[in-house]
Amino acid sequence: MGGLCAKICPCIFAEGVGLIGRPIRIPKETYAVPGTAVEIVATCKYDVTEEQVEWSRVTLSKGKEKEEKIFGKDAKKKLGKVSIAEGNKITLTISKFGPKDSGKYKIHLAKSETEVDEAETELIVEDPKREKKIKAIFNDIDKDKSGSITNDELVEALRKANPALEEGDVRAMVEESDENGDGVVDYMEFSWFMKKAGL
Repeated sequence: MGGLCAKICPCIFAEGVGLIGRPIRIPKETYAVPGTAVEIVATCKYDVTEEQVEWSRVTLSKGKEKEEKIFGKDAKKKLGKVSIAEGNKITLTISKFGPKDSGKYKIHLAKSETEVDEAETELIVEDPKREKKIKAIFNDIDKDKSGSITNDELVEALRKANPALEEGDVRAMVEESDENGDGVVDYMEFSWFMKKAGL
């Protein structure tokens, strides 16, 4: 995948973004601008209910990691709200992100009484100037202003970046870009690609 990314546009796409085959898909990193709302989105391979969902935050105490439950049964210090869409898209929303809220966040899903699936993301403080630049690039590709990039729009952008790109490479990149598998690339997915590429 690294060679394909380099052929297409090394300034936009990075290697290692797919989480295919895992029960929970979540970005390895989530970026947030201080003072704004941030959403951490996880997509599960099976439908879940709110009772199955737990979120925790990993903090450092005396040089050691400590996991603190922030949502779910027996959560003492709640942080943010959780919503579930389409049965398997779980979103943790922190209404006003602050620098102290950065760090690792884990989602735990009780698949059964004895089986728990989990995944984690790193919540990182974002540079507002970089976010503005990425948003401008996204808006330029999103010609119909739908808020997401369709396959056709992404194909057009990739071919513009490298006219010599082969059809198979274009289609492979489109499939890899769609992190949650819903057929379009939303802003969060696009932004994550750009930041992993070091923009």
